[in-house]
Amino acid sequence: MIAFLKSWCEGIIVAVILSILIESILPEGNHKKYVKVVIGVYVLFMIMNPFLEKFGNGLEIPKEFDLPSVETSNIDPKNIQELYANGIEETLKSQIEEKFEVLVKHLEIVYDENYENIEKITLELEQKGIVSVEKVEIGNTNEKQESHQNYTEVQNYIAQNYNLDQTKILIN
Repeated sequence: MIAFLKSWCEGIIVAVILSILIESILPEGNHKKYVKVVIGVYVLFMIMNPFLEKFGNGLEIPKEFDLPSVETSNIDPKNIQELYANGIEETLKSQIEEKFEVLVKHLEIVYDENYENIEKITLELEQKGIVSVEKVEIGNTNEKQESHQNYTEVQNYIAQNYNLDQTKILIN
């Protein structure tokens, strides 16, 4: 019993001395209060350690907290690839809509067979908000004018962020 108390006190003394050394080395700043909290928890743990060892032997964490278990042996790799592809599509769609203020009507990404590289991206974009309208002339004109938006900035953005050649990015 005396040996137990001696080792327990030595552990507490070492923890306190270590905490004093760490606090004296730290520079003043916002992070010092967080380090003090961690050191306090460490010293508290050193004080409570014998009691935790005594009463903690029969404690089983999964039973006490009723945590669900996940079985990973029957996960289909195709599902993981589809989740990966959907995640990239949603991320790209939201980035483009936010950065360029356009509406992505259709987005298709073609991957290689292992889903490691993007081979081609096809986008259909539409301007959001107010679009400038060309002057309307009434009469017979034989020329049909198409208002085709220039989406080179979007193409450059995708090429840079997804490490893809611009020729593989088709925007309608």
